[in-house]
Amino acid sequence: MATWEPLAALLQGGLNNGGPVSLIYGFVLCFCGTLATAASLGELASMAPTSGGQYHWVSLLATGKWSVRVSWITGWVSVLGWIAATATPAFLGATLLQGLFVLNDSSYVYQQFHGTLLYFAVILLAILVNVFLIRFLPYLETLILILHIGLFFALLVPLVYLAPQHSAVFVFTDFESRVGWNSRGIAWCVGLLTTAFPFTGYDGACHMSEEIEHAEKVVPRALVTSVVLNGLLGFGFVIALLFSMGDLENVLASPTGYPLIAIFHEATQSTRATNAAICGIVASAIASVLGLMASASRTTWAFSRDRGLPFSKQLSHVNKRRAIPLNSILATTSSLLLLGLINLWNTNAFLAIAGVATVALYFTYLMPIALLLMRRFRGDEIKFGPWKLGRWGLAINLFSVLYTIFTSIFMFFPAVIPVTPGNFNWTSVVFIGTLAISGVSWLVFGMKSFTGPVRETVS
Repeated sequence: MATWEPLAALLQGGLNNGGPVSLIYGFVLCFCGTLATAASLGELASMAPTSGGQYHWVSLLATGKWSVRVSWITGWVSVLGWIAATATPAFLGATLLQGLFVLNDSSYVYQQFHGTLLYFAVILLAILVNVFLIRFLPYLETLILILHIGLFFALLVPLVYLAPQHSAVFVFTDFESRVGWNSRGIAWCVGLLTTAFPFTGYDGACHMSEEIEHAEKVVPRALVTSVVLNGLLGFGFVIALLFSMGDLENVLASPTGYPLIAIFHEATQSTRATNAAICGIVASAIASVLGLMASASRTTWAFSRDRGLPFSKQLSHVNKRRAIPLNSILATTSSLLLLGLINLWNTNAFLAIAGVATVALYFTYLMPIALLLMRRFRGDEIKFGPWKLGRWGLAINLFSVLYTIFTSIFMFFPAVIPVTPGNFNWTSVVFIGTLAISGVSWLVFGMKSFTGPVRETVS
């Protein structure tokens, strides 16, 4: 999980919709809501540590004929969410590099297909690691953690030291609505994408449960620890960025397409220093794709193992030589490459994919927690694992559900008014399209082949 890197990259959306007020207080809301959600998912992971994760828990908690159907929908959305979550940092790394091209070469013409080719290169690197270097992934993840924390201080300290500082009044009270929304409240809520997306993906450990020792204890701990650590880092970084931003108009008008690049360039007055800082974030983004692809492919593999996808027999096959779900990795990679083609004809591809990832993953968090909340309201006896929230469980589950629903609604709103084909928010189209394909697939083969995951007793 990473917060401060994607938060810095998505800065423009929050600055245009709500400004500093959206980024500061939106971050606090998302931090608290995500912590409640992670704790709630931790209860479920402790009850049933499985690579299927959310769709498996939904099947266990739902009752009657709805158990299988809701599990089916959750499984499809989970696969979509993880593919989109893997694509987003790959786009981030690729397009940040393009922004540096603009900064370093005034004759360079920004072409969308250049970004797509760079994106393809990131995805191909990830598949090489996941297939040929998978045994070293845990060690790479340790190095990535060191990079993640080390870069935070390496970038934050010179930024704060060198940049002219805004007042606290600007950071904590300035409101901006620059893209057409007349309602301050709606503008603030639309700006939540900037702070909501970085708080996704922490459930990756759930989808690696069957490859983790003592998963019923380790996975819940990983969920909550990831959110706390990254939440603190992210909040510190967003405050530093806002204080060190310089002229807001210049930052938003940067030809690089990223306010982050303009902020560092204005602070350091050095192209080389800016290159070094942004390349660090690019490296972090690319590194995160390695682990995200592992989780995305395991989600696909687990759902195929339960016959939830077309060609499930092939997708659920485990390569004996490498002891990995090779076909699922290849299928995930193919989906990621196809998703990258969106960038060829839609200038808001990055924001659209980030929105899809947020909505889809939030949906998969919402479903099992809502069912767990219903059982608590009914007073059902629930067989918890070693990780449980006790008397605070009901309140934490309820807050998680309300937060997830509230945030998800505004992921479908257009980021710019008036809406044009070039700035249209495709999140709703992709998400609803996935639900439609899921429904058709259920009628064609799902209702005959899918009986849900292997059942376990929870009550």
